[in-house]
Amino acid sequence: MKKLYIPLAIIVLVVLVGLMGCKDDTNKRSYFRKLERSRETIAVGIYKTTNPNLINIANIIEALKIDGDIVAVTLTDEDILRSELENIDVLLFPGLDSEDLNDSINGKVLQIIRNFTVERGKGTIGICGGSNIFSKLDNDCETINLLGIQNIQMKKSKRTPGIIKIDVSERGSAIFPELTDSLGAFIDYHGDLIFDTDSSINSNLQNVIHHTYGENSQTLFITLNIGKGRAFLAASHPESTPGMRWMLPRMVRWVMGRELITYNNLVMKPEYFNSEILYNKEYTNRFEYLINQLDEKRKKDRLLALEELQEKYPWFAAEKVRQLLTDKNSEVRLRAAQYLSDIGYTIAIEDLETTIDKERNKKNKEKFKEYLKNLEQMIGQDSSI
Repeated sequence: MKKLYIPLAIIVLVVLVGLMGCKDDTNKRSYFRKLERSRETIAVGIYKTTNPNLINIANIIEALKIDGDIVAVTLTDEDILRSELENIDVLLFPGLDSEDLNDSINGKVLQIIRNFTVERGKGTIGICGGSNIFSKLDNDCETINLLGIQNIQMKKSKRTPGIIKIDVSERGSAIFPELTDSLGAFIDYHGDLIFDTDSSINSNLQNVIHHTYGENSQTLFITLNIGKGRAFLAASHPESTPGMRWMLPRMVRWVMGRELITYNNLVMKPEYFNSEILYNKEYTNRFEYLINQLDEKRKKDRLLALEELQEKYPWFAAEKVRQLLTDKNSEVRLRAAQYLSDIGYTIAIEDLETTIDKERNKKNKEKFKEYLKNLEQMIGQDSSI
C-alpha cells in the first residue's frame, strides 16, 4: 500500500518536532505483564514494526490513557515470539505500509496472531494503514491477507485528505451514541483508502461510520468477527482528532465485549470542528506561514497565529506549540497552555508541570494549574465518570 497523502511540508515539520516528544521503549521489559490494580485491566499491545511511526504510536498511547481500565505497551516481533501474546487482550495495528508488514512479520509471528484472534477469541484493531493486515486491495498492490481473512477489501477513495464530516450507521449508533446526538462530527482522514462494503464477499462486516462524498457513501469504520474474536478497523485517525480521541478506547472496549462507558466532556467534543478542512496546497502554504509566525518577535503576531492554528491546524501544530510553554513572554506561554488543554494534548502534561514549577507570577501559575488540571482529568477515566 502506498503512503497515505499528507502535504510534504506538514510531514517534515511534524516529524522533526514530533520526535522530540516520542520515546522509544525498546529497552523496557521484553514482554508485558498486566498491572496489578483493584479492577481488571484491558491490556493492549501496539504492534511495532522495524521502522515504526513513533508519532502515530505516541498519539495512540495517549488516546488509550483516557480510559483508566486500559494499559498499553508496544510489541515487536521478538516480544510476540517470546510471550506469544499471553498477557495481551487486544492487538492494535497502527498506521503501516505494506512494505512494513512484508519486511518484518515472519511466519511464526503470523501464526501467533492468527491463534490470538481466531482461536483464543481476542480483540484486534487496525488504524488506517494498519488495517492492511486484514485486508485485500483492489489495485496493483496484491492482497496481503496476513490473517488469512478473505472478506475485507479496501479501495481508492479519490477524496482529498482533511478533516471530513462523518455520519454513523444504525450499527455505529449502538457503539458511538454520542455521535448520533451530535449536530456534526468530523475526523482526521489522510486520504487514499476506504473500505469496500459493496462486494458480496463482505457479508461479515458491518458499516459503523461513513463519509458522504458527492453522491457516494464511503465507509471509514467497520466491525467484524474473525473466528472467535472481534475486529474493529478504521480508515481514519481518531487518535489525532481533537474531541474524538475517546473513540479509540471505546473501540478497545467493543472488541473486548466490555461496557461502553462514557468519558467526560473534556475529551468528548464531537463538535470541535464545525466544517470540513481540506489538506490542499493552500492549506499547506498557510500552515507554513503560521508556523513561521510563531518564531516572530512581536507578541501580537504569535498570538494571532496561535488562534488560527488552533482552529484549523490543531494537531499538526501541537508539537510546535508545546515548545512555546518555555517562551519568554507570559501571554504566549499561557495561550500555548490553553491551546494544548483545549485540544486534549495530554502528552504535554509533564511539560506543563515544568512550566508551573518555573513560573514566578502567582496569577499566571494558577492559570497554568487550571490548564494542567483539565489535561489530567482527561486521562484515567472509568465508569464512575
